[in-house]
Amino acid sequence: MPSGTGGTAEAAGAKLLLGAIRWDAWVGGDWAVGSQVNRTLSPKKYEFRLPYYAGITVPNRVLIDEPAQTLLHDESTTQMVELSRPFTPQSRAVTVEWDWKETVAGRWARAILVSGSSAAVDIATRSDASGTQLVYRASDGTWKVLQPVADDTWYSLKVIADPAPPQGATPWVDIFVDGVRRANHVPLLGAMTSFDRLSLRTNETLTSDLYIRNLSVEVTESVNANGAVQSVMDQEIHYAAAAGIDYWAFVYYPQAPLSAARNLYLSSAYKNDVNWCAILDGNFTGTFDANLPALASQFSTPNYQKVLGGRPLVYFLSGADADKVAKLRAKAAELGVANPYVVVMGWTAQGAADLKTTVGADAVSRYATGSMSGAPYSDLAAAESGLWDQYATAAGQVIPTVSTGWDKRPRYDYPVSWEPDYTGFKDTWTQQATPAQIASHLGAAVSWTKAHPASTAAGTALIYAWNEFDEGGWICPTLVEIRDSGAPLRLNAIAGVSRTTARRGRK
Repeated sequence: MPSGTGGTAEAAGAKLLLGAIRWDAWVGGDWAVGSQVNRTLSPKKYEFRLPYYAGITVPNRVLIDEPAQTLLHDESTTQMVELSRPFTPQSRAVTVEWDWKETVAGRWARAILVSGSSAAVDIATRSDASGTQLVYRASDGTWKVLQPVADDTWYSLKVIADPAPPQGATPWVDIFVDGVRRANHVPLLGAMTSFDRLSLRTNETLTSDLYIRNLSVEVTESVNANGAVQSVMDQEIHYAAAAGIDYWAFVYYPQAPLSAARNLYLSSAYKNDVNWCAILDGNFTGTFDANLPALASQFSTPNYQKVLGGRPLVYFLSGADADKVAKLRAKAAELGVANPYVVVMGWTAQGAADLKTTVGADAVSRYATGSMSGAPYSDLAAAESGLWDQYATAAGQVIPTVSTGWDKRPRYDYPVSWEPDYTGFKDTWTQQATPAQIASHLGAAVSWTKAHPASTAAGTALIYAWNEFDEGGWICPTLVEIRDSGAPLRLNAIAGVSRTTARRGRK
């Protein structure tokens, strides 16, 4: 049984408990959240993030790749000039990208995604009394403005078109201009079931010069990271236990199918090899009273993580208030369970400290830490090390976070529905950490905890994250690690970190 499940650890050299955050909403294959995460991780450049159990379902995901510049020079007022690029018919979503500019804007340049002989998506430039604009043709035949355009100016366009979305949703198209989504899930022009050609063209009746470059067509969803399988969960437990992970902190989704991974964990024959606890957010706290009994019933089980001699460990990521914390404690008392050790997470030290005081929590922590604009991981680690001091000074008791990375650019390339404000993700990233750097940062957290026993009574640290692959933080083995090295490199590095800390009581 993992350490910290009960009893005391008062001898000198107690072992620091090590938790890892699990975000499992995306686990489960081709349903709404899972499909979106599959799409964020589908580009070849993100293959190194895929979990070890992922499958590459479309090995030849790139259908067209033409970076070179092409000029469509049109001197005719009776014929168009066209760049037509057929590709293997696709009955699933495709992502089409290109840059273009007109020497004189608004000359009715067109970009048409074609299904057979019919237009599925139609984008054009035009000039009218209101100005020179980039527009798209709506399903009712009218033209809708995307944004103004100017002469001799490059614009980067991206179209994501899905003829058969998951769960029977209505087929849709998203249109992006210079990284900003200008049309969101608008209908296709007809009942299309596949796409097979891209046409870029000038207008039949107007002369123009249309420049095109960086033309590409790719299958949008070419991987399946389906972790909703008992054998996958069992193997994850084995990996975590071998690396010395004491517990997983599950972001607690009470509702199916988002609860699939936690339920697989609870049904595993190996669940006692790695403990668990809950991180509560709006999915739980939105209907707190209804969800509390099921969670509280787990507090007395041997594999629910406890600290300080038997206190169930509970994190609040959001939605904490004094009433909810009081109800949590009262429910535990009603069940004859020790008083829960409640930890509130905050993005600033003072904000977390204020929340701790307001709701009556026991300690503070932080979900993750990142750096900007491609900073080296060492910058992230240094900044986060400073945050441990700030949080301890502000709040007294702290559970230090050890972030393994931060890079949400996959969600910039393919925005997900639950983060509509995605444009900043382009610059919100940190360079990838090596396994040795992650181990060094964890070692620093162990040393810091040893040096601050009065502020770390719970005797635990929290890794971000086990499986936040498309956010940039993970220690779960990846497909590339296992394929190329035959070993879980990050976990092996973590396993090599001594976690002996100062003498501490757990009563």
